[in-house]
Amino acid sequence: MRPEFRRAETRNSRAGRRAAFAAVLLAAFFRAVCAGAVSITSADGKVLFLKSGSYTWAQVSAGQVLAPGDQLKTAGGARATVTFDDASRVDLNPGSSFTLKESSPQASGMELKLGSLKAWISKSLNRRFQVRTPTAVCSVRGTEFGVDVEPGGDTRVQMFGGLLAVADKAGNEVLIKDRESVSVTSEGLGRVTDAGGRREERSDPEARQIAKREVDLRMSKEEVQAAAAEESKLSELREGKAIIDVNGNRVRIEEYIVRPAADTFKLVVLNEREARFDYFFYQGTFNQALPTDMSAALRQIPGCVNVACDYFLTSYRTGRSNTQDNMLEVAGGGHLVDVNNNGTAADRVEAAYDPATASFVRLSVPNPGGVGNTPFFQSLFNTYNLTFNGVSHQSWTPSAAGLARPGGNVINTAGDITYTNVTTVQNQPGCAPPNCTYSEIGEGIFRDVVYASNGDGSIWEKYDSYVISDVGKIAKTSDFAATGFSGQSFKQTLLGWNFQTIVTASEFGGRKIDLVVEPKIFIQSGLIP
Repeated sequence: MRPEFRRAETRNSRAGRRAAFAAVLLAAFFRAVCAGAVSITSADGKVLFLKSGSYTWAQVSAGQVLAPGDQLKTAGGARATVTFDDASRVDLNPGSSFTLKESSPQASGMELKLGSLKAWISKSLNRRFQVRTPTAVCSVRGTEFGVDVEPGGDTRVQMFGGLLAVADKAGNEVLIKDRESVSVTSEGLGRVTDAGGRREERSDPEARQIAKREVDLRMSKEEVQAAAAEESKLSELREGKAIIDVNGNRVRIEEYIVRPAADTFKLVVLNEREARFDYFFYQGTFNQALPTDMSAALRQIPGCVNVACDYFLTSYRTGRSNTQDNMLEVAGGGHLVDVNNNGTAADRVEAAYDPATASFVRLSVPNPGGVGNTPFFQSLFNTYNLTFNGVSHQSWTPSAAGLARPGGNVINTAGDITYTNVTTVQNQPGCAPPNCTYSEIGEGIFRDVVYASNGDGSIWEKYDSYVISDVGKIAKTSDFAATGFSGQSFKQTLLGWNFQTIVTASEFGGRKIDLVVEPKIFIQSGLIP
């Protein structure tokens, strides 16, 4: 499924052909919250508790249940043990200041502002466990570790068993293993040392390569699976199932979302069939750190009505591959623009999802390309490139006029951007199926085809998209008619279907990238608002 968040779609008719299909996806809204139990299982000495939203500290005793935002302080000589629902536990030493930041089946997070702790973490592929200090972020990939925080925020992390990723505030990261330790200060990561005090000779790039092994393009099936196994250990959401695709092939779907950095999310989809392996990733970076519930930010990706979005993409990168061919999109320089009042008629949006009201609305645009229209804020990108096996099909860069604007902030009007559209969408009546852009939604089934080519047809791309059931049946409009395409009934109905897109291109030599996704993780995360 090609992400529907790219601004190129207001520049040519490619957008219009996919808009109807995308509307089906964007009509659902679902949010699941399920917090795991966290409690104080022992408290020796003076252990103080501050309920989130309260201003009064109170002495705590064993059995106290903690919720996100609750804080603990251990006085001199005092100790406390915090236990999670999966039997993971954290021992707080004397003179420690601890805050529970998050507790759910997907993630457990805490902050240690001062003092020290030792943690024993149960291994779970579905739960991310993270400890933050004033200078470091410790992402658990193992079982037993300790953290010490000095009054100035300097942090020392010791690993006793397993693996632990430790990052500084600049995003530099290192992986430490059994009996290794690392110090983190306001200046960044120190060198890794072993129990005998010897320093590891790994260079910083090597350390980052070890710590940041992740799903990307130009990887074999085995490399993707190994990287996904590591990456998904820190997933905030994870889904998977086996279905039959539109061509009658059994496909195993795995999907997960991780948070590579405070301001970044990454979605990964893996498809395994008997004779092929396809995968997809979408990584986006926002203008600020994501909230604990990242769906609040992801729902704002399509845009915001009347007021500027709090969260918007400054860059994104998407990739698809069958381990031999690949399709890559890269966009940068993202900034918010009121596209209904920016003087560019092609940018206007007349109907949109409003994240503030969680509903679809019609926007008044009486003056296309002018002013006085209902404001709609979207992230526009200064640079963009779409390639197939490294061959560019569409791109844009700032023009000299755009770069000359105050601060170099490109507004994305006609004079700001230089476009290179090698391929353009082919529409009827100038073309006829199958090498044409058309939809069968009007005929009662959910199939949408987008075809783009250059003048002589030697360079082309094609997206063949379906809504299908778990047994490969193509959805009919009648399957959703009773829901009115909105509300809880529609959301529940949508969860029973899947989306399949088959991508072919002139560079693929007759091969295809064939991806099926189930919508549940998109709905949970807010990518489908």
